[in-house]
Amino acid sequence: MIRLVLLCSCRMEKFFAKKDASTSTQESRVVQKRPRIELDMNDIVADPGLRKPIDEFHHDIRDDARRAYLQMSPYQPNCEYERTAGKTQTRGFVKSWFTQFDWLEYSPAKDAAYCFYCYLFKPPSASNFDDNEAFTRVGFKNWKKGKASLLKHTQSIDGYHSAARKRANDFKNQRQSVEHVWAVTTAAEEEAYKARLTIMLGIARFLLLQALAFRGHDESKTSKNKGNFLEMLDWYRKKDPKAALVIAENAPGNNQMSCPTIQKDLVRACAEETSELIRSEIGDRWFAVLVDEARDASIKEQMAVVVRYISSIRVFHFFCFVASN
Repeated sequence: MIRLVLLCSCRMEKFFAKKDASTSTQESRVVQKRPRIELDMNDIVADPGLRKPIDEFHHDIRDDARRAYLQMSPYQPNCEYERTAGKTQTRGFVKSWFTQFDWLEYSPAKDAAYCFYCYLFKPPSASNFDDNEAFTRVGFKNWKKGKASLLKHTQSIDGYHSAARKRANDFKNQRQSVEHVWAVTTAAEEEAYKARLTIMLGIARFLLLQALAFRGHDESKTSKNKGNFLEMLDWYRKKDPKAALVIAENAPGNNQMSCPTIQKDLVRACAEETSELIRSEIGDRWFAVLVDEARDASIKEQMAVVVRYISSIRVFHFFCFVASN
């Protein structure tokens, strides 16, 4: 038996940093969370001529950026539009174009026109690449053929503008988009999925809190004791008629959410959230680590790690059991 007590005054982050990253994934079954990338609202600029191209946003927040711009709607300022001298008359942007083309935007900084929907959902490649760039990145300035060019962009043969507008409408109302219909057919199925997930998570949390095993020796339908998880799920189904409508035989065959893989995923999710909460609570406080190792009934070494720290109210102990060779 090995007993080790460590008293540390360093930051919790430094304590974790000392652990070798190459071996941490092998020693722990808890997968570390990837840092979440947040959208910086300073990157959301109203003037289309000063905007950051949509494809330069990180792919994790690109839809967030699109959603922010759709809430703002096309930028159509009521200002003095610059005029350039021609041979016989001056030319420039015409305000009445806003009423004829609701997708149209104007940039006072660049004195150029842009397409709101093509900026948000521009196709990756297009045969009329120059025209597409003029309304998304460079800006349109050919005021001599202004209205005709705007009509041409709207009624383009390749249909890139229409496709971009349709994608914008589908994005705003995702439940009616083809992609969403294929993925999620009805709102009722969404609610049933959430209810089923809540039930499974509640059972997993109870078993973890009581330190009870999930699996049973015989989990077949004819078994009299299928293990704690399945037995508790069956008890839940008999106890709550509403729960019975979304689990067991009333759930889709490929979405039962009771298989061992899903059980492990729920345990892993609970472990991640618990570890993150403990790290945030410890912060800069003092903490102690107790490591104890012993053999179990199968003559396999089992290591128990106890983290002990003091909050503003009372002393907390966090136990973590790690199987060792």
